[in-house]
Amino acid sequence: MEKKSGLKRPGWMDLLVYAIAAVVLVIMVYPFFYTVMSAFKTPLEFEQKPQYSLPSGLYLENIKYVLIESSIPRYFLNSIIILVCVLVPTLLFGSMAAFAICKIQFRGQKKLLSYFLTGLMIPLQVCLLPLYLTFSKLGWTDSFAGVILPQIAFRFPYTIYLFTNFFRFLPDDVLESCILDGCSPMKMFVNIVVPMSKNVFLTLATMNGIFCWNEFLFAYTFTSSKKLQTITLGLRDFVGMYGATDWGRTFTTIALTIIPTLFLYFFLSKYMLAGMTDGAVKG
Repeated sequence: MEKKSGLKRPGWMDLLVYAIAAVVLVIMVYPFFYTVMSAFKTPLEFEQKPQYSLPSGLYLENIKYVLIESSIPRYFLNSIIILVCVLVPTLLFGSMAAFAICKIQFRGQKKLLSYFLTGLMIPLQVCLLPLYLTFSKLGWTDSFAGVILPQIAFRFPYTIYLFTNFFRFLPDDVLESCILDGCSPMKMFVNIVVPMSKNVFLTLATMNGIFCWNEFLFAYTFTSSKKLQTITLGLRDFVGMYGATDWGRTFTTIALTIIPTLFLYFFLSKYMLAGMTDGAVKG
């Protein structure tokens, strides 16, 4: 008798799934590939060659101008400052609030959680005019505070939501034993809860970080001087009068803007998957 091979030939359904996955991969990767390739084109190539043609060589003047002569490095620094100032309080106070709501019994506990989660239903655009009028009276327009505070407020509800879904399933026995050993609530939170919640922290750091890095609306509304502009606003520097655009430098800036988020996602993607599973699926 002939022994059957251990390898199973893929059926038509498997081949269809592979084909769809390949098409989706091309659709997702091609825009980034096109952006990077366009960064190495000369101005003449944009005028004379087809739009989707490859560059004839490595034209580095676009990169040199963007990194040395333009204001893009300053915009990068502004974006990093805003990113850090948004992430730290959002994760710190969001995790503490979620832990208190889940593990500390007090009056109005469920109402407080509902109050925070109401923020998930409020569109950003609805708050622009009230925020602008308020910030104008406080003198916060054209300042980092005008860009940072709204982002913290709008990322806070989702941060609390994901943390509460995770903290709800933390074993009470572990926390009670810490209390019996004389741990203060803060010491228990820092030494026990935070290490157990590493995946959720990294997941929220990645998602909130990408949102903050790509944010345009608040930065456009609440800043006017170039010294406070973020990297997303910096793309307008290469649009001249009557809509004339320096496409080579624009694509170079776009590529440099995308690279940090790609590295962040690739390095932390496994933690994101685990964090979403621990938080959202359990909840």
